[in-house]
Amino acid sequence: MSAADEGVRGGRAATTRDVLYGAAAALFVERGYEDTTMADIAERAGTSRRTAFNHFPSKGDIPMLWTRRMADVAVEVIAQSAGDPAPERIRAYFGLISRLVEAEPELTRQMMLGWTAATGPIRYESQLLADLAPLLREGQERGQVDPAIDVAEAARTLSDVYMGVVFRWVRDPGALGSFQDVAAGGIDLVLSAIRS
Repeated sequence: MSAADEGVRGGRAATTRDVLYGAAAALFVERGYEDTTMADIAERAGTSRRTAFNHFPSKGDIPMLWTRRMADVAVEVIAQSAGDPAPERIRAYFGLISRLVEAEPELTRQMMLGWTAATGPIRYESQLLADLAPLLREGQERGQVDPAIDVAEAARTLSDVYMGVVFRWVRDPGALGSFQDVAAGGIDLVLSAIRS
């Protein structure tokens, strides 16, 4: 197979995955995560169940992709501010994710319900750790983050605090007030503890 053929196949696979993801997201909002099946997703996407399962071996994989997509958008944005202090870049990273979460509350709710139903918090390390650890290391190198801090543990703590705020907001959106403010407050608290 030529490189061009592989590119076309890769493009089709990405497109099919995107169509399936879009169908799933729409159905989760319309019917709820629990009341949507992979057969429903395949039908909405105009594909076979087999194709759907080839791209998402379980329905629980879809919320994982949702998380990664938001984080990828945030990584792209903070990459443009490489000269800024690491703590500011971490704040910007979480700020952008918070805006995306708050912009689609029902999708967020359903994706988080799906992630917990698939035992995501138990089975998977946070998707955010791979993004945060390099920023924290960079902060240590620049003297902005305490050099004695364990970077992996600090990244986990930031992720845990953020996910805790998301879960509380999903459970009772009205109880927190501004999601973005509460999330930023939690992130600031951790960042102040690891400052040099």
